[in-house]
Amino acid sequence: MTQLTVEPSRIARFRFRSSPEAETRLLLLIDGFSRKRGGAARSLEGRVKLAKLDFLLRYPKHLMRVLNGIGIEVVNGEHLNQDEAPLDSRMMRYKYGPWDPSYYAVLGALIGRGLVEIQPLPGTSGLGYSTTVTGKQLADELRKDECFAAVDSRIQILRKYLDKSGSTLKGYLYQLPEVADSTWHEEIE
Repeated sequence: MTQLTVEPSRIARFRFRSSPEAETRLLLLIDGFSRKRGGAARSLEGRVKLAKLDFLLRYPKHLMRVLNGIGIEVVNGEHLNQDEAPLDSRMMRYKYGPWDPSYYAVLGALIGRGLVEIQPLPGTSGLGYSTTVTGKQLADELRKDECFAAVDSRIQILRKYLDKSGSTLKGYLYQLPEVADSTWHEEIE
């Protein structure tokens, strides 16, 4: 019997590639946070906030723990199944907490296809992400598909309770031992 082996460098390269699942999830997340509230245009403010929100979106058990930690009890528990495995691939610990090495490729794909745009954040050196008209239309179509109901429900929970700065979200995540005690480049459970 022949055993299939793959060299470690090839496996590592796959972590930096975009996937349709990641692109869909981030498009829905960016759209959920760039929809207008009270008539004012919005954007998802920066990669740190994007990464922290994506972590909580992908890891429902950690989302539930963060919400409980700040005194919020979510009734819609069906989309926060604590036993559910993380969506897509696992994130790794990096300098400012959870990070996915594919973010640059995923954001590049969304921007390159004209689904997401970036703009400078007023008064800072940061960038904001928002969906374009085409991106909004695609996100609306995706939300009609029952396959994305759990993701969309979690995004609504995130926007309602955790629309905070990236720094504040980072502080919440460092209360989780799985994040705080992990070493750089270690996958987070």
